[in-house]
Amino acid sequence: MHSCAKPGDLLEPDSGTELLGDFIVPAGFDWKTTQTLNVSVVLPNDGDIQPLIITNSSGTKRYFQGYPDDGSRTVNTIITIPSYINELKLIYNGANGATIDLVSNVSMSYNFNTVNKFANKSASKSAVSAIALGSITNFTLYSVSGAVSNVGVSNITGDVGTNLGAITGFGTPSTLNGIIQNANTVTSQATLDLKDIVAQIGKTVTTNSAHVPVFGSETLTPGVYAIGGAASVAGTLTLDGQGDSNAQFIFKIGGAFTTAASAKVVLINGASSENVFWLATGACAMAASTSISGNIIANPGAVSMGAGGELNGRMLSLAGAVSLLNCRTLIPLPSYSGTLAYEDLWPAKGDYDFNDLVVDYDFNIVKNNQEVVQSITATFVIEAYGASAHNGFGFTLPTVDPNDVVSVSGYDVKNNTVFSIASNGLENGQSEPTIIVFDDAYRVMPTATGGTGANTQLAYGYTEPVTIVVTIILANNALTFSELNIGSFNPFMIVGTSVNGAPGSRGKEVHLANYKPSDLFDTSYFGQSNDDSSPANERYFVTGDNLPSAINIAEKFDWVIEYQNITGAYNQFKDWAQSSGVTYDDWYTSEISYRKSSLIYPTNVEN
Repeated sequence: MHSCAKPGDLLEPDSGTELLGDFIVPAGFDWKTTQTLNVSVVLPNDGDIQPLIITNSSGTKRYFQGYPDDGSRTVNTIITIPSYINELKLIYNGANGATIDLVSNVSMSYNFNTVNKFANKSASKSAVSAIALGSITNFTLYSVSGAVSNVGVSNITGDVGTNLGAITGFGTPSTLNGIIQNANTVTSQATLDLKDIVAQIGKTVTTNSAHVPVFGSETLTPGVYAIGGAASVAGTLTLDGQGDSNAQFIFKIGGAFTTAASAKVVLINGASSENVFWLATGACAMAASTSISGNIIANPGAVSMGAGGELNGRMLSLAGAVSLLNCRTLIPLPSYSGTLAYEDLWPAKGDYDFNDLVVDYDFNIVKNNQEVVQSITATFVIEAYGASAHNGFGFTLPTVDPNDVVSVSGYDVKNNTVFSIASNGLENGQSEPTIIVFDDAYRVMPTATGGTGANTQLAYGYTEPVTIVVTIILANNALTFSELNIGSFNPFMIVGTSVNGAPGSRGKEVHLANYKPSDLFDTSYFGQSNDDSSPANERYFVTGDNLPSAINIAEKFDWVIEYQNITGAYNQFKDWAQSSGVTYDDWYTSEISYRKSSLIYPTNVEN
């Protein structure tokens, strides 16, 4: 019982809080905050096949981007999304398509060739027609004719490519979550599509030709802005979508385009980086610490971003180099992400603050145009740990054959007494591919602030979270994206991997409710104390009254302060659990009425 011991100077529990064990949870409740959908979408009959994109209704979160996996014109796949999502938007060939109402958490189907009752939902309120991105959708950096380079340490999400030129600087220590494409059939198509984008923009009708050449410290509404010569952004420019996720912002610039140091372009009220275009007749140069959204296109000219810059969108050139210096770029690639929160007193009941280990996760999957998975980049951020025990963390991929894992890199395991890692990065002795992300939170994320653990007690300082990026390379043609079904991954905490500076043990795992343990789990823990597991009935890691010791929250989660029960911090948690997830399936979101902020750890605490 040592792990959740609470010092006396911590906050006392809210006297009005009903503890998690004080109400009835239905026996069949699975504690999931996600829904897994079988998706079937028939693509348009005409034209070359382009990737289908599935997003939330506002277009700000991508859940899928890909092709049919059988050579047909029908995309059949599996996606896992938050339970509270009741609408999904379909985008094809760079243009917004229908928004589909979900009537169950089982399946979604749509035929682009059939007019149906959902078609009216796709109509845009924007006065400007959508610009089709085509294959440029996949790129964050691209040049038709020019080198593409990075200097320093950058974090890039999206493909990088050129149809004529060198590509350099995207290896370690930088992070590239995407594919390098150089002078191949993909870049040939991207060249055609980028030229088409420029042509589409050229056909748009200007709605504002009177704006001064300097943008900034102002708010603009959707439209087509034309500047006769060079233009720039200084200060903070806000683009207001006015509630329309299809709102277009087009800036046609008759000369070079630049930004001042620390300039910002902020999107609000539904505005999307996909629908913002900066087209310059000349070079585009983003100064140091610029934060900008949209598709930046030089026609022709070089495109560059200075040190500390952040791009939510794309840097593109028809003829010129594209370059970064210690930057972060991203496009909204499909990902599967959320937060894992653990209690480590299992098989006993804990205090249900679910902060003994808090880990954010994000899976990005690289695949080809036949939907065959090539690699998986899994990013884990250790946000907090409120346990006195030294605990590790790992996960299995139950749908993958271990023989199809070529290599795993990026994990942080030093304890070779407790853990045995094979040459390809998988843990030895496992029938399913098992990856140990880290062996000891205390070692990986040391804290000198005092107290127990890190980032759970207000009386002590803040420790910067630690990010671990694990890259998994799969064998050729191992499995498709649908077969991978990444939403089925099985994460777990390993308790007591180190004790008083000496190696601990490997056998005590804590999993999500009804997720089976790995082969190295010590099954003697089943049935001890409050545990009511029954492997014969596929019942695992729950108590007799169906309480879990871990939860997987479908989005980023603000965890609870030490010694505070989750039911006190999140007002709708009880109703969600008692209804088997039917009501308040968005209980963890930022809705003010859903939470008691004084019981939630403030993540903006300074050191």
